[in-house]
Amino acid sequence: MKCYTLFLVVCLALVSFARAMPAEDDSKAETLRLETDNNGIDKYSFTYETSNGIARSEEGVLKPGTGDAEGVLAVSGSSSWTAPDGKKYEITFTADETGYHPIVKLAA
Repeated sequence: MKCYTLFLVVCLALVSFARAMPAEDDSKAETLRLETDNNGIDKYSFTYETSNGIARSEEGVLKPGTGDAEGVLAVSGSSSWTAPDGKKYEITFTADETGYHPIVKLAA
């Protein structure tokens, strides 16, 4: 059950983050690229790019638990976008049994 809770926390954080982004041209944005892979059992991945400069990729793998412990979902990914002031931002992250570990950077 831990892996589903971690996955839910990561998804909620990403949705909150995305909703905080400016929506100036978002109503006219188009998906330029979308790739998904989900075997429904122990792994998934997706990546997309939009015409308003947003890019996102993520992959998750179910790591087996030890002994009687349940497995843990290990997730890694990144998001990038250009802010209204023209600066490009990128977040890379990992999330697993040790928590959510984001790294935010301002691209030159």
